[in-house]
Amino acid sequence: MIDENERIEILNQYQLLDTEPESEYDNITYIASTLCDTPISTITLVDRYRQWFKSKIGLTNNESSRESSFCSLAIEKSAETIVIEKLMEDEDFKKVGLLNGLTNEGFYAGVPIKDNESGAVLGTLCVIDYVNKKLSDKQIKSLEILAEQTSKLFSLHRKFKKLSDNNEYLHLKYSELEKFAGVISHDMKSPLNNIISLIRLIKENTETALKDENFEYLNLIEECSLQLKDYIDGILNYYKLDSIDLSIKDELLISETVEEIKKMLSIDSNVTISYASEYNSLKMSKFALIQLLVNLISNGIKYNDKENITIGIVFKQLENNYLIEISDNGIGIKSDDFDKIYKSFKNLNIKDRYGNYGTGMGLSSVKKIVDKLKGTISISSDINKGTTFKIILPS
Repeated sequence: MIDENERIEILNQYQLLDTEPESEYDNITYIASTLCDTPISTITLVDRYRQWFKSKIGLTNNESSRESSFCSLAIEKSAETIVIEKLMEDEDFKKVGLLNGLTNEGFYAGVPIKDNESGAVLGTLCVIDYVNKKLSDKQIKSLEILAEQTSKLFSLHRKFKKLSDNNEYLHLKYSELEKFAGVISHDMKSPLNNIISLIRLIKENTETALKDENFEYLNLIEECSLQLKDYIDGILNYYKLDSIDLSIKDELLISETVEEIKKMLSIDSNVTISYASEYNSLKMSKFALIQLLVNLISNGIKYNDKENITIGIVFKQLENNYLIEISDNGIGIKSDDFDKIYKSFKNLNIKDRYGNYGTGMGLSSVKKIVDKLKGTISISSDINKGTTFKIILPS
């Protein structure tokens, strides 16, 4: 049996609530009203706290509370067609009738509109009158046929939305790949060409004896290689997120997770990472949490000109959410650049403490993870004082 939360979830998947009127639905309510000779007919979707009309005849409001909803009461009482010929003589419907201004008489008939796959009742096709009324078997059967057609329209709408969303996603991926190809041709060729040139210089100079400057060449080769490695790793991690299911939650101990990250980053003695937490553990994807913290902590270390680097992590419990704050005492970020830092392949042309430019992939990966987890991320920063990222994730 489908419970209310599951029913609401299925309803939301249709993405019909609060959409604009459409003639296909208006035609159905017009036919229903004419067929049954009633002043009111609606295609009603029953949301958690309200009923909303996809189409309506004889009403001015687009929605009302569930307490004053005949359709809400109808689907609570039965998953099949319900007809109340003398509405004000029915104990349950009378209460709702009074809320809607009825006094002595009233009529209601509602046919459930169902999700074809699960059978969940999304709402009703209904007809309402201010006086008592009786429908023939043919009229009731006709209403049921119209409700079935409405259900098919809903399914078509849902399929169309999925196709539209997929098309937008593919268009976005194509744009990213197009951008990726252009950036790669420039940013990856440059360090590779440097490596090739430096190797040739070493070959020429080592025909007799290894000269002192060759050590400098080797250091530059290592620097370029590491820069290229960071770039490739960032790209791979970014696109790896598309194939990883972040909805699978692990029970993670805060203390163990922080220690694991310290080992991964090979923290120097001048770097202090501390944390405070309102809870000992949390439930979320381990991959996601590790990636979020590693990227933000490593940024706080690299873009830091202080002799002693401090990174602070705070875990707080909000209502139905986790709040994670990562703060550093680094160089800070200009407020004008807040919107730029999450863009793929975008860096701020600032060298880190090791003399390297960023890949532009770390913070874009952070934003991508937060979005996939349906969370939010915000930033506050003071130049030369430090930066704080606040991440809110569903618990």
